[in-house]
Amino acid sequence: MRPFEYHEPTSIEAASELLAEHGSDAAALAGGTALLIDMRHGELQPRHVVSLWKIPGLGKFHTNGGLRIGALLTVTELGDALRDPATLGLREAARMLGSWQVQNMATVGGNICKASPGADLVPPLLCLDARLSLRSAGSEREVPVDGFLTGPDQTALRPAELLVSILIPQPPPHTGTAFLKIMRRQALDCSIVSVCARVTLEDDGLTCKEARIGLAAVAPNPIRSLRAEVALAGKRLEDATIREAAQLARSEARPITDVRASADYRSHLVGVLLERAIRKAADRAREGKGN
Repeated sequence: MRPFEYHEPTSIEAASELLAEHGSDAAALAGGTALLIDMRHGELQPRHVVSLWKIPGLGKFHTNGGLRIGALLTVTELGDALRDPATLGLREAARMLGSWQVQNMATVGGNICKASPGADLVPPLLCLDARLSLRSAGSEREVPVDGFLTGPDQTALRPAELLVSILIPQPPPHTGTAFLKIMRRQALDCSIVSVCARVTLEDDGLTCKEARIGLAAVAPNPIRSLRAEVALAGKRLEDATIREAAQLARSEARPITDVRASADYRSHLVGVLLERAIRKAADRAREGKGN
């Protein structure tokens, strides 16, 4: 790791100005659980590290109809804050992200902006129609999380722009989510495949009014399965309907073979896990509670 200059700005504007001044020689520091490893391995060698921790308000969690999650909220704090059946999938993803030590340091914004193909928090955020609040010294905008990741380690962030918060609208009544993940080990490992399902039921408790399906580690970035969502919407959640949706999601996945698993195995897991996740999300929507 080569020497670098460490900055601690106390405002978004000051942080943005530092990033603009130093350009590709600068990196923003959130939890550091990815950045510091990349620096140690020589994959990134910034001459200026801009810490975001002295900026007020970036680690806050607010509920006001929907949720506003500060980008510096730790993964541990996120998991502790979520109790509603509609957000249990996001809680499960937080609880399965690395070790307790990593969860205590890693941030929600960092997990998103790392733009890993297997980013654990992104499939639930896709299912919850999350939007991202982005700011720089001279502008502010809001974009959906769907489409924000543009490739491995690549995002739609503009130069000197920072993610400041994640916005989740109030989920409809009778909504449940569920997240499932397969790893080579039972903990502390990256995903082979992860899936999240969101199910919103009609008042009869049997018919799917609306669905969202998120997949990770099966494409260059986490993706939604639009075909599976359409297959579920307006249908009674019978076994054949759930199987069809899972197979459609499997057809939309674009997995690769690597040291963790073959593409065929990943494709198989999408179908298996998604059937389970859909049923679990529907049970939570129906019962108003989670396991």
